[in-house]
Amino acid sequence: MPAKRALSAALALLLIAAIPARATSVPSLTVIDTINPGADSSSAMDLTDSVALGDFLYFQANDGTHGAELWRTNGTTTTLVKDINTNGTGGADSSYPDQLTAFKGYLYFRAYDVTYGTELWRTNGTITKRVADINPGVADSNPSEFTALGDWMYFSAYDSTIGLELWRTNGTTTALVMDINTATSGANSSGPHGFTALGGYLYFSANDGTHGAELWRTNGTTTELVQDINTHSGGTDSSDPADFTTLGGYLYFRATDGINGVEVWRTDGTNTGTFADINIILGGSGYGEFTTFGGYLYFQANDVTHGTELWRTNGTITTLVKDINLTKSGENSSNPSYFTALNGYLYFRADDGITGVELWRTDGTELGTTLWANIYLDISGAYGSYPSYFTALGDYLYFSANDGTNSDELWRTDGTTTEKVPFPAAGQYIACECYDTNIVAVGGRLYTTVYSSDTGYEFAYLDEPTYVLPPTDREGSGWTATLVILAGLTAAASIGLRVRGARRA
Repeated sequence: MPAKRALSAALALLLIAAIPARATSVPSLTVIDTINPGADSSSAMDLTDSVALGDFLYFQANDGTHGAELWRTNGTTTTLVKDINTNGTGGADSSYPDQLTAFKGYLYFRAYDVTYGTELWRTNGTITKRVADINPGVADSNPSEFTALGDWMYFSAYDSTIGLELWRTNGTTTALVMDINTATSGANSSGPHGFTALGGYLYFSANDGTHGAELWRTNGTTTELVQDINTHSGGTDSSDPADFTTLGGYLYFRATDGINGVEVWRTDGTNTGTFADINIILGGSGYGEFTTFGGYLYFQANDVTHGTELWRTNGTITTLVKDINLTKSGENSSNPSYFTALNGYLYFRADDGITGVELWRTDGTELGTTLWANIYLDISGAYGSYPSYFTALGDYLYFSANDGTNSDELWRTDGTTTEKVPFPAAGQYIACECYDTNIVAVGGRLYTTVYSSDTGYEFAYLDEPTYVLPPTDREGSGWTATLVILAGLTAAASIGLRVRGARRA
């Protein structure tokens, strides 16, 4: 073989060898039964939301000694972060930490202790302390809906003097942003909620006691009513804005003007107006599940003719993507939900009236909207696998589903195959006692809640091999080193060939 061709072949083989192999086998789950060993449950990840901070997943769990408290795990190490409520024998009473939200290296949450009630706390995994006693004494402030804007974390909290109003904290200073509802007495509540950041402002719904529940915004200095959308009854009726989602410099949401029912609205903060009135006959299309994908806002809506189906808008054109449930002349609803993007498709669950509630996906076109996996094979169409809690990780979409043989189990799809993820032992399945089952990704690791008669309700994890390729922009990366070697060999080969050519000349 000529030297040049042999060298090219060698370089190609080296390059192929340097490409990390994708794992073809399905990763298995590892169940962790160390918090409350045996059949008694710790209910880890089961009682409230679970949130990543750094390489750890934080969650509420009960070890049978300290009550329901804050724990964390990286899959290898699982530890109690702090026993916040030390009341009771051996600190057995619970603090019930929830509303977990990561912000600037800390996890903010609310928790209860017998001295201060339910108040605002934070931790970095090492130091855990109360941030503020907003409602002094044992009374609860119940802070919630923590949302970041700039250097501040905004939230709603209750003070017996001013009611439920808008607050913020940077971890050092915690202050009332504005007592929005001062009607009758300052103790009336505006009930701010739905916090969503856009363009330096935090948008939300609030009731000032005069205009009803309407659209407001704040930048921390100025807090103002954006627009009184429902002006009926002298403006006191509510438009009840909700489902806030940002797209292309606009905030989209659903609201009612008192005439057309619940419809899609949008605002840039200065010019709020009706965006689309799909269901003008029934006075409310019941939008929900707003999700952005490929420059469009996808949502479910009912236009009377087609039932509740899949729609999308880009701010200019609003269209029905597909009438999925064609039973009863198309009037029945498919009720699409759990929208999650993966590899150029938006996955969701829907009911076509034939296969039951199953896994679907769309590329935004009618032809590209298809039933992707019929997991529960039931010819009557009365059942479905009810896929839920979609989480994208690596090349796969993970979700829970029931194929009719063993309760809810963990499944995954990469857009080519759909397969069940094995548990290490028989009789284990995804389960939940009192809260939505969590499927949470932290880095390349996936966590979920499982149940068996041997372990009770505990958490399990798996490692997804396709999460990332080795980095190419860091010193010491094996992939980088391989590229350097290839570059050196290529350069040497080039020089050798030029020298050889010069000698021949």
